[in-house]
Amino acid sequence: MKISGIIAEYNPFHNGHKYQLEEVRKNSDIIIVIMSSSFTQRGTPAILDKFTRSEIAIKNGANLVLELPVIYSSSNAEYFSKGAIFILNSLGIIDNLYFGSENKLEDITSINEKIKENKDIFEENLKINLSLGHSYLVSREKSMTFLNEDEINILKKPNNILGFEYIKALEYFNSNIKPQAILRKDVDHGSSITTNNFSSASNIRDLYYNKNFTDIIDFLPKESLDALKNINTNNFNNYFDILKFLIIQNKINYEKYFDYENGLENRFLKFIDSYNIDHFIDNISTKRYTKSRISRLLNNILLDIDSDFIKSSFNSPYVRVLAMDDLGAKALKSSNVNIINKFSKTNNITDPVLKRIAEKEVFATNLYNQFTNKIVNQDFLKSPIFIKKELRD
Repeated sequence: MKISGIIAEYNPFHNGHKYQLEEVRKNSDIIIVIMSSSFTQRGTPAILDKFTRSEIAIKNGANLVLELPVIYSSSNAEYFSKGAIFILNSLGIIDNLYFGSENKLEDITSINEKIKENKDIFEENLKINLSLGHSYLVSREKSMTFLNEDEINILKKPNNILGFEYIKALEYFNSNIKPQAILRKDVDHGSSITTNNFSSASNIRDLYYNKNFTDIIDFLPKESLDALKNINTNNFNNYFDILKFLIIQNKINYEKYFDYENGLENRFLKFIDSYNIDHFIDNISTKRYTKSRISRLLNNILLDIDSDFIKSSFNSPYVRVLAMDDLGAKALKSSNVNIINKFSKTNNITDPVLKRIAEKEVFATNLYNQFTNKIVNQDFLKSPIFIKKELRD
């Protein structure tokens, strides 16, 4: 029996995601998805709540959806990938990891090998470039003097960046899971260009938030359309007043968060009168401070997710089920890892690391639910969604 894993956000679930599941199904008996919880890798709240997104995924081809806890799901590419791989690897049952990419797997793995072979050169150059004030991504690019222009361009592409981090994480955990790349279908990540009923998730979100609902109909399966019609969606601007209060209060220990750099707090105070959070991030961001970096930093301040917490979390795998069908339940039975299904109080967890992760998840989801039509304080009272395969099909 072949079991495959996918790392996803489904923000929202669109035709490209359905295509990926169909492609993975050709070589898989069971598909396990680990999906971002209430906040995403860009540092923003998910457009739909995690249970709704996980149910849509099951109805469109996944067999099991696990939660990627917020301490990883709202982190930079390295820790987003590392957290997801840590959890998937802990199951001990996954054969292949599938991910979308702009280039072939051989291109990405070849570059990874070159970087490892030139590790000392790369690390020394990276220190120098960071000290010169370049952003991490720019510093990384400038430090890879041993790569040619084509290879540098491959590493700049968003899905390739994550694919590269997935491969690094698989190596870090000495995983037997084999990486498999699926070339993106028709449109690039983040592109506003749409082709053959395919659109990037970011373009769909932009159209939706700008009230252009009819423009997204062709890019989404029915379940996603219905959810976006009937559920209160969430956006980062809902949290701007909370963030402004925290910044003005001037009690934030900025240095404990990833993505912070000395002096950024001054830019926060300078532009605190921005009319919404998008305007705020636009004002703060520069070539050195990218929008995604600022957004993630604000998110980690909002949720108080510090870097030491994330770094110390790789001891106890947090395996929590959001949704599954019959085959997903069967896969779980073949894994020896402890599964979190439901508990009413986080006090029931004895492992201190898992307890802290769960408490942060409760806090993040409760905050998220303040701006939806979901009931606050219901996260860990809710059982995983179960959908019988015959009903799904």
